[in-house]
Amino acid sequence: MPRSRPNLLERQRRRLVVPFLLPALVLYALFMLYPAVTTFYVALTKWDGVNAPEWAGAANFTRLTEDSLFSSTITHTIVFTVLGALVLFPGAMFFGYVTQRMRLGRVYRFLILAPVALSVTTAALLWKFLVDPNFGAVQSVLRAIGLDSLASVELLGRPSTAMLMVVLATVWHGIGLWMMFFAAAAERVPAELKEAATLDGASSFQVFRHVVWPLMWEVTRTLLILWMIQGLQTFAFIIAMTNGGPLRATEVIGTYLYKVAFASSEFGYAAAIAVVLFAAILVLTLLSQRLTRRESEQY
Repeated sequence: MPRSRPNLLERQRRRLVVPFLLPALVLYALFMLYPAVTTFYVALTKWDGVNAPEWAGAANFTRLTEDSLFSSTITHTIVFTVLGALVLFPGAMFFGYVTQRMRLGRVYRFLILAPVALSVTTAALLWKFLVDPNFGAVQSVLRAIGLDSLASVELLGRPSTAMLMVVLATVWHGIGLWMMFFAAAAERVPAELKEAATLDGASSFQVFRHVVWPLMWEVTRTLLILWMIQGLQTFAFIIAMTNGGPLRATEVIGTYLYKVAFASSEFGYAAAIAVVLFAAILVLTLLSQRLTRRESEQY
């Protein structure tokens, strides 16, 4: 009897929990699992979105291996993700840590966080107007300081600078949110450790490097994974600012998938791209978790 009582309590607890979980599970299955399974099925067909799908087997995936444009979108997506991380994380970490030590730190945090309130489309169009070669504010400033040659450069019209502008706009729009994550992580570091390091003669940078940074690594690891997922799925800023141009220099997987589906009406091929993107995100996420977990163990 003593052994059966805990089992009885556990069964009663499960019966109590299931009715509360059931609505969420039904919604999850309806809006997440069913579309995912349908996407896998459509990827194996030839479908224009109107007529009945025709079974194609692995033809769409074979076509992907021969699609040079798809290969270039993979490169552009990786460039966006890596370049964005190199700009976003040092900036967010710097603002999150520095504003914590400033007298008017909350005011500066509010100003940095303010762009998050803008919609993605609004922020993208704002940046598009800022760098316009005819009446953009950036070009006006360059002309005012005598840099007319730079002012005439179309930053969104050149393949060499368009991706950088998209990255800067994306980081500007979202850096405030990432800054708050880093600020919250920095505040969790015991003040006694920082004070002890300062009394031992460590500079502010040394305190951050050897005390704050190791204790923030778990948060940083999670944010790196989240940014990697966001970077691989980037879409809105590129569509609003460049639409994949110029000369497809900013064409990423998300925009290419969208155009294949809704411009070319090749939903089967677009679904195959979506499946490959899903697999890439899954594999890279698991791999990054394994690698960063090893680094956290070293700390």
